[in-house]
Amino acid sequence: MSPSWSRAARRRRFALLVAPVLALLLLSAALAPPIAAQSPTALLYFSETGFGIDEPRIADYFERRGRVKTFGYPTSRTFRLLGLPTQFFQRGILQVGADGAVRSVNLLDEGLLAYTRVNGSTFPAADERLAAAAPTPSQPSYAASVVEFVRQNAPETFNGEPVRFFSTFNTTVSLADAFPRGGASAGLLPLLNLEIWGVPTSPPVQDPTNSSFIYQRFQRGIMHYDAGCRCTQGLLLADYFKAIITGENLPPDLAEQARSSPFLRIYSADRPNGLSRAGALPDSDLREAFVRQPAPTVAAAPTAPTASGPLRSRLRVDQGLWAAIDALEAAGSLSALNAMIRTGTEIRFGELPPGHHARYFREGGGTRRPAVFVITVDQRWRGADAKALAAIIAHEGKHLEDDLAGAEPTDVQGCIDFEIRAFTEQSLVWQTLAGPNGKLTPTDRLDQELNDWLAVYRRSPSEMAERIRTLYRELCA
Repeated sequence: MSPSWSRAARRRRFALLVAPVLALLLLSAALAPPIAAQSPTALLYFSETGFGIDEPRIADYFERRGRVKTFGYPTSRTFRLLGLPTQFFQRGILQVGADGAVRSVNLLDEGLLAYTRVNGSTFPAADERLAAAAPTPSQPSYAASVVEFVRQNAPETFNGEPVRFFSTFNTTVSLADAFPRGGASAGLLPLLNLEIWGVPTSPPVQDPTNSSFIYQRFQRGIMHYDAGCRCTQGLLLADYFKAIITGENLPPDLAEQARSSPFLRIYSADRPNGLSRAGALPDSDLREAFVRQPAPTVAAAPTAPTASGPLRSRLRVDQGLWAAIDALEAAGSLSALNAMIRTGTEIRFGELPPGHHARYFREGGGTRRPAVFVITVDQRWRGADAKALAAIIAHEGKHLEDDLAGAEPTDVQGCIDFEIRAFTEQSLVWQTLAGPNGKLTPTDRLDQELNDWLAVYRRSPSEMAERIRTLYRELCA
């Protein structure tokens, strides 16, 4: 990629091309009442990385597209890159276009991060024939055609492994994320996720250096299946692009491939406009882009609505658990909360066997006897931290979501997979609420156990999966 791009060329390279149907989606989001008003000086701060989101349009988009579970944590300030306000997150890069709309950068485009060897792993290259077969926005019935294209080319199984590429694509953003006050058609869901991922640009490929890893490349991300934990998630690609720009934590194999890139080690905070090579990136100012921000004196309030509003009339919750529901909502677990609302799930304290912190239970279901859904929290935790209660409710909420999706565990491995997904959700919520190392001063056994599970998850999802297999093998049998 030449440093002497024209402005039009730069926009084509760096901005998401929005099909007419996706433009309607963006318009719908713009017309919906914002989750919470963001003043120009408000800062949605994340101590995990030391950066906050202070651009109101980026903050609103971040909220409506799944928050941390979709993008990861912010890893830069908002800064000007090639003429556009830009912010880096772990998994992706968001930009405010000239029209004021926020879009995800096509990070895997040629000239950005179109590399295949990164930190010892081998990612699939773009398949030109597959890309050429994708529907184009000018085609009739584009919306239906493009979703069907993704369905056909992002399989659920590959080489006997449950990679779940299409279901991962289709559940990245929920309707509750994008439209927290409801009123949206379920038909929008695949299009919302098309906005995040784009279409597949490679078939699934097994990593030649590690047969446990299977990847699939999309326009704006790479899905990674790990057979060790039987889990699928997006790679932290924007972290690698940031490494190219700053030179910090840059893997040698990536540095070698990016040696002719105008972005390679371009960042230098003490040089004019923060650029180590003057004029290399026109209309850009990186001076404070990667300088961590001080935490606000008073942390910005979570932008999700609290349960003191509409949720109190839509959920059946024991009075002592409302603070936990507030915390769960602040953590962004709107999909689980929406499932609880939809099913009329009762969330209550009760007696549970020793060693059980909480339990999900469904009884009945059929034409004669409607199903009853209950999440019970052991009553010994009545005085526990509301954030800890939110984490274990999130665990049971994932069981509820799996149940509603019809994912019936018919064997031991299916049962273990249920628990892997639930413990993963629990750990992500606890990380969001208590920080990357959990609660610094645990006050009871529940806090300590949540800290322990989070530590295992952060070390290795595969290690967590093995621990769950050991604990649940007999119970699942």
